[in-house]
Amino acid sequence: MTIKTADIQFNADGTPIATNFDDVYFSSCDGASETEYVFLHNNLLPQRWQQWSKPSFVIAETGFGTGLNLLVTLAAFKQHLAQNPASKISLHFISTEKFPLTHTDLVQALGAFVQFEDDAKALIDQYPMPLDGCHRMSFVNNRVIVDLWLGDIHDSLPQWHTNEDGLVNAWYLDGFAPSKNPQMWSPQLFEQMARLASKDCTFATFTAAGFVKRGLRDAGFVVEKRKGHGRKREMLAGCIASESEIQINRQQARYYQRAAYVNLATVITSNAESHAQTALASKPKVAIIGAGIAGASMAYAMAKKGYDCDIYFNDATPAQGASGNPQAGFYPQLNVDASHASQINAHSFVYAANQYRQLQSQGFQFAHQWCGVLQLGFKPALAERYAKLTESQLWPFELVRYVEPSEAAQLANCDMPYGGLFMPLGGWIDPAQLVDALFAAAAKLSQVRLYSHHALKRIEQKNVSNTAQENTRWQLHFDDSMGTSKKNENTSLALADIVIYATGAQSHGISELANFPLRMVRGQVEAVPAQAALSKLKTVLCHKGYLTPEYNGQHALGSTYVKNDLSTDYRLSEQVKNLATHYQSLSDCHWAQEVVGNAQGRAAVRCSSPDHLPLMGALADIDKQKEELSDLYKALPLGYYPKGSDITNVFMLTGLGSRGLTTAPLMAEVLASQISGQPLPMANDLLNTLNPNRFLIRQLIRREV
Repeated sequence: MTIKTADIQFNADGTPIATNFDDVYFSSCDGASETEYVFLHNNLLPQRWQQWSKPSFVIAETGFGTGLNLLVTLAAFKQHLAQNPASKISLHFISTEKFPLTHTDLVQALGAFVQFEDDAKALIDQYPMPLDGCHRMSFVNNRVIVDLWLGDIHDSLPQWHTNEDGLVNAWYLDGFAPSKNPQMWSPQLFEQMARLASKDCTFATFTAAGFVKRGLRDAGFVVEKRKGHGRKREMLAGCIASESEIQINRQQARYYQRAAYVNLATVITSNAESHAQTALASKPKVAIIGAGIAGASMAYAMAKKGYDCDIYFNDATPAQGASGNPQAGFYPQLNVDASHASQINAHSFVYAANQYRQLQSQGFQFAHQWCGVLQLGFKPALAERYAKLTESQLWPFELVRYVEPSEAAQLANCDMPYGGLFMPLGGWIDPAQLVDALFAAAAKLSQVRLYSHHALKRIEQKNVSNTAQENTRWQLHFDDSMGTSKKNENTSLALADIVIYATGAQSHGISELANFPLRMVRGQVEAVPAQAALSKLKTVLCHKGYLTPEYNGQHALGSTYVKNDLSTDYRLSEQVKNLATHYQSLSDCHWAQEVVGNAQGRAAVRCSSPDHLPLMGALADIDKQKEELSDLYKALPLGYYPKGSDITNVFMLTGLGSRGLTTAPLMAEVLASQISGQPLPMANDLLNTLNPNRFLIRQLIRREV
C-alpha cells in the first residue's frame, strides 16, 4: 500500500528529471505552452466546454508527474468560467502516477510556474501521502474535482468504475517517452483507454511512435498524425471510433453496478448517460433520513454537488444516537495485510482527516484535538505484530509508525512501558459538534432544512403528475405521535425524488431495510472525571478500549460491546467492565490503576454489519435479486447475468458501527458521486466490498439461499 516515490534531480534550468527513466517531466523551454498545445488544443477543450450540455466533463491522464497538465487545464477552465458566467458544467480530472514526487520535490518543481501560483499552492496543500489508491482533491470552489490514483497504471485503470456508456471525454496520453518507459505504453493501456472512453471521447499525446499509433488503432481509436509542438515534428491525436466500427468489452459484475439518480420527469430511456446528464437539471428534492455523522456527512457531500437536502430525524436535535458522545477517538483500523477492509479504513481516515481540517480552515468549529492516537502493544504478541506491520512498510510513515516505549511515554506525556503504533493525524473529536459543523457547511453551499421529531414509518411511490409523462416521486410517511417540526407544522407526509437512509441504529425499525443483515450493538462510554492520575495525558490511548485526554473536565473511557441490546440506560455493571478492561490492559502502568469513575457516562446503540464494513449504495431489491441472480453459483460469463434490481432513487449509508468518524466522509462522497453520475473515488474491488447486496451475492454463489 505504500508507494515508492520518484527519484529525481533538477538540471541547471530547474527542470526535474526522473533518474530511473532518464527523462524530463516537462519541456525545459516552455512546459506550460507544450501542455496547452498538445493536450488542450488537440482535444479541442475550450471549444467543447462552450458547447457542453452535460453536468460534468471528464479528463483522464496517464501520468500526473508534477501536476503541470492539471495546472494548465485549471487555468483554461477558470478562463472558460470567467468568459461564460452562466456555464453550469464542472470539470473532473482523473490522473495516475506510479512514482509520485515527494512533497518537497513537488514544491521545487512547481516553483518555476509563477503564473499558476494560487492553484499550485492549492495542489501542494492537498497533495496526498504515498498511499496506493485514489485520492480526491477539489479546486475552484468544488467546480473542479481531481482524483489522483497512485500505483501502477495497469493496476489502477481496470479498477475505475464506468457505466455502459463509458466515463472519459478526453484523454491526456502522457508519461515518459515510449523508448524510456515501454512498460506503460502497452496494449493493455490502450484497451483500458477504450473501455473507459465515452462515445465522444478524444485523445492527444506528444509522441508519434509507430507502435503507439498501431496500439491505439487496434484498441478502437481513430488516430491522426498532427504537427508537434516546438522542435517535435509530429504528435498523435484522435477520437474513439463509432460503436458500429468497434466492439468494446465493458463487461463487469453488473450485479454490483452502482445506479445513479434517474430523473423520472424526463422521457425514460435505456441510456444511463442521459440519466446522469439530467441529474441536476431539475434540482431533485433529496430526503436524508437520519442526522448523525452519516446523515450530516451525506448532506455535506450532496451540497457540494449542488443538491438541496431535507434532513428528517427522530429526536429534538441532531446527533442523539451514537454520534452524540461528547468525545470520541479518531483513528483508522489497520491490519498487517492489505485487505479490502484495511484499504477502506486507511483511505477513509485520510479523506476524513483532510475534510475535517478543511472545515476548520473554512471557519466551521468543533471541539477536537489532533493529538495523535497511540495504539499500545500491551502484550508481547501485539507488540511484535505492530512492529511487523511497520517493518513491512505496508502503510506510509505519515499514516502510522511504530514507536518504542520511550517515545510512547514522550507522546503520552506519562509513564508508558509499552511500545505501539502511533497515528499522528488522529486524535479526538466532539462528534455532536462535528455534526453541527457539517450541517452548517452544507447550508453554506445549498439549501439544507432540518426536520426534527420525524420518525419515518414507510415510503411509497407516488405519481403526482397531471400529464401523460411519468413523474414518480417518493412519499414519506412519518409517525404522527412524534409531533411535527416547527418548520413543517401539521404534516406527517413529505415528497422527495431521492431518499437516502442514513439511519444508524434506527435502521432496525425500517421495513425497507429488513432484508439487510444489520446488527445492533450497545456501547457504553464512561465520562471519567479529571483527576491527578490522568492530568498529564496528551494523546489518545487505545488498547482493548480507549482513553482520551481531558475535555471539559472529563476523559472518555470505553467502550462496551453488547450485541442485540437496544437499551441506552446507564449501567454500573458496564462501568465496572470498562474500568476492568483499562486496568488489565495497562497493568504495568501504575498511574492507570489509580483511575476512578463516578458512575457518569453515556450509552448508545451502534449499527454494524457482519463484516464490520458500511453498507453504501443503491437500495437493493433483495427479493427480486434472489430470483434474477439465482444462477450465480454456476460462475457463468459476466455477460450472462442481468443487472441486479434496485429500488429506484433510494440509497443507503448505514452500518458504520463504531467507525463513523473515520468512514462517513468518504462513504458519503462516493455515494453522492454515484447519485450524480460522476466518477467514483474508489477502486471497483472496494466498491463491491461495500455494496449493500454483497451478503446476498455471497450467499447465492455458495448456494446458501
